[in-house]
Amino acid sequence: MAIAGTDERRGAAPTCGGAATSPARTVGAFREWLATVDVAELPDRERVELIGELERLKGAAGAAQAGTTDALCASSSHARPQDAVRSVGSEVALARRCSPFLGDRYVRLAHALVHDLPHTMASLARGDIGELQALAVHAETAVLTPDDRAEVDERIAPALARLGPRAAGRAARRVAAEIDASAVDQRLKEAVAARKVSLRPAPDGMAYLTVLAPMRDVVGAHDALKARARTVVGGQDPEEDADGRGTAAVMADTATRLLAGLERGQVQPVEVHLVITDKALLGTGDPEASVMESARVPGHGPVPAPAARRWVREAPDGAVWLRRLYTGPDGRDLVAMDARRRYFSGLLRRMLVLRDDTCATPWCDAPIVHADHTEPAHSGGISTFLNGSGTCARCNLVKEAPGWRHTVIGESPRRLSIRTPSGRVYEALAPPLLGWGAAERPAMSSRSP
Repeated sequence: MAIAGTDERRGAAPTCGGAATSPARTVGAFREWLATVDVAELPDRERVELIGELERLKGAAGAAQAGTTDALCASSSHARPQDAVRSVGSEVALARRCSPFLGDRYVRLAHALVHDLPHTMASLARGDIGELQALAVHAETAVLTPDDRAEVDERIAPALARLGPRAAGRAARRVAAEIDASAVDQRLKEAVAARKVSLRPAPDGMAYLTVLAPMRDVVGAHDALKARARTVVGGQDPEEDADGRGTAAVMADTATRLLAGLERGQVQPVEVHLVITDKALLGTGDPEASVMESARVPGHGPVPAPAARRWVREAPDGAVWLRRLYTGPDGRDLVAMDARRRYFSGLLRRMLVLRDDTCATPWCDAPIVHADHTEPAHSGGISTFLNGSGTCARCNLVKEAPGWRHTVIGESPRRLSIRTPSGRVYEALAPPLLGWGAAERPAMSSRSP
C-alpha cells in the first residue's frame, strides 16, 4: 500500500497502489488516514472547510452504498425465491450496523435512486445533499409509477441542494400530488390502515407510548386530555385531586389509566419483569456489590436502583412477586437450563427473554417475539437454554433462508456466530444479566443467587 504525501495546505488522501487492491481496502485506508489528521494545527477557516467537505463525503458515500446495494440485489448469487429481498435487507443491515427494518429501507432506496431518481442520485454523489434528503424524496414518491417518480425527481432537482430533509419531502409531496393525486390519496388510505401503537424506552426509567392514527382523531384525543387535565389541576374535579401534578403529568396519568382500562387506584394487571441484584433491592448478598447497581426491564433498558426500589416499595400489597435468578460465578450470565421439549415455553422461554433482552441479531434492537432453536430442530438442534435464541419475527424467518447460518460458539458469556449468504460472519454477544455497562464482579461461588 502506497500512501501519498501531504501538500502545504491540508493532508492529501491516501491511495492504494496495485490494480488488485479492492475498493473496500482503498476506502478503509482513507478511513484510517482520516483519523490521523491533526485538526489542532488547522486555522478555524480550514476546520470549517473540513467539516463541510466531510459532510459532502457522507453524501457521496451514501450514493456509493446505494449503487453497491442495488448491484448486490441484482447479483445472481442473491437471485433467490420470495425471501430474496428480506435476505438482502438483513445482510445490508448487518453491514451497515442497523436494524433489519432500516436495512429493507436502504434496499428500496437504493433501487429507487439507481433506476428512478437519477437527479437525486447525482446530487447525493456530488455531496450536495445527504442521505436523509434522499430518503425523504423516496418516501414521498414511493407510491408513484417509475415515470411519475422520474418527473418529480426532475422538477425538484434545481432546488434540492438548498432543502433540508423535511423541505425536500414537502417539495416531492407537492409535485407528486399534482402528477398523480389518486396515488397520493391511496397512500393516505394505506397510512390509515397502518395505524398502530408502539412503545420505546426513554431516559431516566421512562418510556414513550406512541399512538399513530389519523390526525383528526389524535388531535381530538389530545384536546380532550388537556381539557380534562386542566379541570383536575384547577380543582374542579370532585373525584380526582392534582396532588401537586401539572397539566402534562395529569394528561399522562389519565391517558395511561384509560388505555389500560383501570379504575382510579387499581393495580396494573400486567406482569413486568424487573431484573435487580439482591444487594441493590434488599441490601444483602455480595458484600463487594453496590446498592446502586442499576436494574433492568428486559427489552426496554436500565432503571436506576433507587427508582427500582421505589417501584417495589410503592406497589400495592400483593402486587409484587420475587423470583430468584441464579447466575454463574461472575454474576454475568443466567445458569443454563435444559428442557426436553420441542418448543420453548414457560420458564425456559422466560429465561431466554431475560438473557437476550432484545433480538439476538446485532444492531436489531427489536423486542423478542420468537424463542427458537439456534441450530434448527430439523437439523438435530435440541431445545436447551444454550441452543435457544430470542429473536424478532423477521430475524427468525431470515435465518431459515438459503445461505444463512447461526451457530453457538460460546456458553458463558453466550456468543453467537451469524454467517450471511455473502460469506460475511458477525458475532452476537448476550448482554450481562443486568444489561450493558453492568460492573464486573469477582467470582464467588459456582451458583450465586
